[in-house]
Amino acid sequence: MAAQEPAPAPAPSVIDALREILADGVRLVRAEFGVVRAGGIATAKRAAFALALLAAAAVAALLVVIFLLGAGAEGLGGLFHHAWLGWLIMAGLILVVGALLGWLGYRMLKKTIVEGRRVGATVKEDLEWVTRLPRQRENGS
Repeated sequence: MAAQEPAPAPAPSVIDALREILADGVRLVRAEFGVVRAGGIATAKRAAFALALLAAAAVAALLVVIFLLGAGAEGLGGLFHHAWLGWLIMAGLILVVGALLGWLGYRMLKKTIVEGRRVGATVKEDLEWVTRLPRQRENGS
C-alpha cells in the first residue's frame, strides 16, 4: 500500500489575509498606545518630582531672604544703637517695594483685561461672520 500524502492546506482567501493584517494593525496600534501611555506616565512622574524639588528650593530661597532681611535689620539697628529702628527701616523698605510691585501688577492686569476684551470682541465678530456665510451662499451673494 502506498502512503497517502496529506492533502495540501487550502490557500487562505484574500479576505482572511486582510483580516489578519487588520488584526495585526490593531495589535500594533494598541501596543504603541501602551508604549506612549507608559512613557507619558513616566514623564509626568519626573515632572512632578522636578516641581516638588523646585518648590522646596523656593521655600529655601524664601527662608534665606527672610534671614538676610533680619540680619540687615539687626545691622541697621546696631548702627543707630536701637534694634527696633533697624526693623522699622527694613519694614518701610519692604512696604515701598511691595507697593511698587502691587502697582505694576495692577497696571499689567488692567492692560491684560483690556486686551482680553479686544480679543473676545474679535472672536465674536469672526463667529458672526461664519454664521452669516451659509445665508450669503443661499442668497447668491
